Amino acid sequence: MAMITTLGGMALDQLRLRQDLAVMTRQVSTGFVGETHGDLGAGSRRAISLRGEIARRESYVGAADTALARMDMTQEVLARLEGIASEVAAETQRARTLGTSGVETLARRAQSALEEAASLLNTRHDGDYLFAGSDLTGMPVPDDTAISTGAMATAIAASVATLTPLNASAVLADTALIASDPLTRPFSAHLEGAALGESRRALQLADGERVQWGVLASQDHTGEVALSWGRELLRGLATLAALTPASAAQVGGYDALLSGVADNLSGATRGLTQERSALGAAEQRVEQGRERHENLLVALGSQLGAIEEVDLAAVSAALRQTELRLQASYETTATLSRLSLAALLR
Repeated sequence: MAMITTLGGMALDQLRLRQDLAVMTRQVSTGFVGETHGDLGAGSRRAISLRGEIARRESYVGAADTALARMDMTQEVLARLEGIASEVAAETQRARTLGTSGVETLARRAQSALEEAASLLNTRHDGDYLFAGSDLTGMPVPDDTAISTGAMATAIAASVATLTPLNASAVLADTALIASDPLTRPFSAHLEGAALGESRRALQLADGERVQWGVLASQDHTGEVALSWGRELLRGLATLAALTPASAAQVGGYDALLSGVADNLSGATRGLTQERSALGAAEQRVEQGRERHENLLVALGSQLGAIEEVDLAAVSAALRQTELRLQASYETTATLSRLSLAALLR
């Protein structure tokens, strides 16, 4: 009877050892304490909380990555637009010294720049227009491929055709009105209306922290609309594209017109520089915020790992010891069984 009791106790010990062995084998295989939160015991609540926080931080990082990619492309476009405005302004100033000889070359250069600028303002990233405000699917410059023959360019060309030696200031004022007139202005109805009263595109960088970074083609960073960099750039280029030898023959008027357009393009350049600077500051804030989230994710991941993950070296050693104990128990059971059988056969 005593022998049976002993063997029964050893069988129970072997069952517990096999269970422990199965758990440790799984832990060594997966690297985790268990397969469910219940396996974590007292640490389960903390693990759930940490996982929620990690998911929240990861969403912020993902949003920051998306915004930074769009910001980077926006910066590239703004830099090229700034280059166009600066280059054409310089060419316009040089043309003042060339008389009638350089007018056709300047007009062709301006037309090419006008078409390029309109195309750049319609740049998209992941399907969204970068300079359209909240109307992400609407073109900021409708029919950009025909801008050099569109309503604004046609009206400006008609105004430039009236140039005389004495009316350059009137022609410049007229082109400004044309670029703002609802019938001839270059931008979409949304950009000329609703977008001017809405907040610029922004990123939720953290709880209670939003970073504005959007850029509107129809409005300066300062909020200027009538003389915004986009309007002044397109207006100035359209004015230069309308020049003809007849325009250059107007002597004083021609020189005054070129001087005025060069000044306007220089103003557009300054507006673009300010826009790029503001966007650069926003990029820096987003990058810093993203880095904070990444650093916290490392810390949170370490805390979660301390709860959910096992020390593989320690578990492997324990697994080996359990295997040895179970093997020894089996051998002992076998020995006792033989002794018990021998006793019964006497």
